[in-house]
Order: sequence, then C-alpha cells, then structure tokens
Amino acid sequence: MAKAEMPQIDDKDETVKNGSPTANGAPKSYTLHNVITRFYFAVQVIADIVVITGSMLLGYWFYHKLYTEIGLGKGIQPFEMYLRLTVITNVIMLLTFERLGLYKRTISVMNIDEIKGIFKAVLLTAVILFTASFYFKDISYSRLIVSYSFAFLIVFLNIERYLFFKLFQKLHTKGIGVRRALIYGAGEAGRMLAERFIRSPRLGVLLVGFLDDNVQYWGKKIRSKSDEVKYALPCFGGFEQILEATKSQHIDELFISIPSVPQTRIAEIIRQCEETGIKFFFIPNLFDYKLQSVAIESLDGVPLLTVKESHINWSYLIIKRVMDIVLSLIGMIFLGPAIVLLTSMIKKDSPGQAIFKQERVGLNGKPFMIYKFRSMYVDVPKYGMTPHNSDDPRITKIGRFLRRSSLDELPQLLNVLKGEMSLVGPRPEMQFIVDQYDTIMRERLKVKPGITGMWQISADRAKQIHDNIDYDLYYIENFSPLLDVVIIIRTIFMAIKGKGAW
Repeated sequence: MAKAEMPQIDDKDETVKNGSPTANGAPKSYTLHNVITRFYFAVQVIADIVVITGSMLLGYWFYHKLYTEIGLGKGIQPFEMYLRLTVITNVIMLLTFERLGLYKRTISVMNIDEIKGIFKAVLLTAVILFTASFYFKDISYSRLIVSYSFAFLIVFLNIERYLFFKLFQKLHTKGIGVRRALIYGAGEAGRMLAERFIRSPRLGVLLVGFLDDNVQYWGKKIRSKSDEVKYALPCFGGFEQILEATKSQHIDELFISIPSVPQTRIAEIIRQCEETGIKFFFIPNLFDYKLQSVAIESLDGVPLLTVKESHINWSYLIIKRVMDIVLSLIGMIFLGPAIVLLTSMIKKDSPGQAIFKQERVGLNGKPFMIYKFRSMYVDVPKYGMTPHNSDDPRITKIGRFLRRSSLDELPQLLNVLKGEMSLVGPRPEMQFIVDQYDTIMRERLKVKPGITGMWQISADRAKQIHDNIDYDLYYIENFSPLLDVVIIIRTIFMAIKGKGAW
C-alpha cells in the first residue's frame, strides 16, 4: 500500500460556539434527530398504506375495465370482498416491511437494498395470500385481480420509495434531519471517509470535524487534497477532548478510523461513546482486504470475523446469459434504424470508420476487442486516457452527443452476443491500467465486464472507473437477476436524461 499522505492543515484556529446538552445528558441535536426520525417513520408508513391501498383498488378497477372492454375475466367481482383483501394486504406488507428493515434509515449503495426489499416483500405477501386461499376454500379471489394489484404494487411502491429517497436526499443536502458526526482519525483512511460523506449528502451525515491523537492537528483545519471534493474541517483535539467536542458540537455519531492505534485506545474511545450516548462506528484494519467479503459469524455467542466463501451461482449465470442474449437481440432489432442513422452521421461528421475497436481486458484477465461508435477524431492516440468532460478537444461534434446519451456503447451488444461481455458488469479497462491493479482491484476480473454497471448510474460516474472500486465490489458480492434489471432500468433513464459518463 502506498505511503499515506499527510493531510493539509491550516494554522488558523476555528472558534466554535459551545452548546449545552439536554437535561438527560443527550445532545440537543440527538434529541432533534430522534424526533425527525420518528416523523419520517410515521410519514413513510402512511405513504405505504396509501400506495398499497391504491394499488389494490387500481388492480380491481383494471380487471373490470378489461372485462367490460374485451370480456377478459369471470364476471363482476364483489367490491366488499376485495376491500377486505386490501386491509389484509396492508397488514401483511407493513409487517413484512418492518421485518425486512425497510423502515430503518440505513445507508446502502444507491438505495439498491430498499428496491430488493420491496420485491421480496411483495413476493412474500403474494405467497402468503395464495397459500391462505388454498386452505380456505370458502374464499375465492380472482387470480387476475390479485395479479394486477401486485404488479401495480411493485411499480408504485418503487416510485414512492424513490421519491422519498430523493426527498430525504434533498433535505439532508439542506442540513435537515442530518446526523452530526466526527471522525476519529485524520489520516488517510479518515480523510477518505470524510470525502465520501461530503460527496454524498444523501447519506444524511453532516461531518463537523476530526479528532486525532496527533497534537500537530489540534486546533487546526484539515483540508482535502482532492480537486473534486473540497473541505476544511477543524480538529478538536484527541482522546481527552472527546467529551467536550461531542457536547459542544451536538454530535450524534463518531466514526473511528484509526487502524494503526492499539486496541486498548479503541476500547477507551468506545467506552467514552457509550458513557455519553454517542453512537459509534468502527472501521477495522483488515490488512487491505476488501471489507465487502468480510462476514460476521457466531461461535456460541462469540462474534467472529471471517471471509465469505467465494461461490459461483450457476443458475444465476445461466439466467444472466439468457437475459444477455434475449435483450441484446431485442435491442439490435428495435435500435437497428438508429444504429444505421448514427453510423451515417459519424462518417459525415469526421473522416474515418464509424466503429472504433480497442483491446480491453475481460473475464479472468482475457483480452478481447471491444466495439464502440467512434466519438473522437481518428488521429488521437488509441490508448489514451478517457476524456473527463465534453470540452476535451479530441471529441467530435457528434461524439459529444454519443457520450452524453451513452449511445456510443450500442455496438457492444455484439460483444454481448459473442459472450465477451454482459449487459451488466464492471466496465472493461485497458491493459496498461489493469497492469497497475492491486489485489483488491483484480476482483473486478472475476466476472464478465458489462456495457453498464453500478458505477455508470452512480454520482461518481464522472471519475475514473478504477477510482470507484467499491461499486464493482458491491455488485460482485450481491449480483442477482433483480439487481441486473434495476441497473438496466436506471441506465435507460440516465441515457434519456443525457447523463452519460465521459
């Protein structure tokens, strides 16, 4: 691992206004955060009830609409019976949501865990209802109505949760309902964590500053060295100043990111957090091993850290390959006229072939030839670094449109049909970049590269692929057909909005 750089510090002290704790010793911001959290929970439950009820009634209406128009169905169904089913569905789904943790304000990558939870909850509720109808013969619901209702449930629950996700993101950006936090450790790991919080206000964490045992940081500002994320946050001191800093700054959470200190000091910090009612998170040092592969097991009540066993789900790989072939063929058929038109426009815009070919590294490090619509002039270096923005002089006029809409990736449907790529997966990189991979980065080569992936639909798509390995590691550890479908749908929306990666 490269030697850690010292953070930039500013000798200018920052004066902080002291606050006072509440009567029971808890910080005022902690109490306010709890009130806001309970309000969020109540609003979320009410919204879920409205959506579940509306979806069930919409399914009932849709059935009778089709029955009236084309005669599909077995006749008019009694409304009272389906009103009772709506109440039962609400109870089951709300309890299922609670058990699956859908009412916890958890931090997940692009809200993917919540989307998967919704699909699981709807499927489980459907199984419960269909099983109950088998045992209670005197109750007979129309399968069409139930099927329509649950289809609407999946669509509208995801829309509702997405709107709430964007609402919370907006509120957090404005500092409403955020959790005030300190990072203990101003070294490389702590600064990287600070960058993630500041870059992603949707996480709901307002970073106030640092604590560190190194006295040269005390009373000074620690500045970022990143050109993309700027911050200058004060260091309030070290271990002896934890109590004073957490009270004066109304701190809710403390993130411990000091992998090189003795365990006794970490235990002392945790004990201080417990005594002051501060929630703490500890980022362990696992010798540069990827944390996504770490699991917690129990031995007679004793928690143990271990490494997840690497496994290949062959059924998923078969489903994924079938999805790749079917969707690629459909895409090439429906987008055929657009492909012909774009080919003509590229040739008219600048001399040269419309299709650009370049060697990339694929599954298990095997090289292959990737196809793209040419978006740059033919005389630029073939293996140069990827452009960062639309102002790059190497990009042609039509190339700016292709990159902004991600249409330059369309020819890779042929790579998918040939089995060299998948629709979803880590983006393939050039050999000279792969040669610089460390052990963790080489995990990307364990799956087929994809036309799109989690990085492409993230807020970090403007940065280099290899600088955002977390997205690929998350995908590799959590891949599933459902996750692939979610990524494909979000990619389509990103392309329509014109937010492709440069």
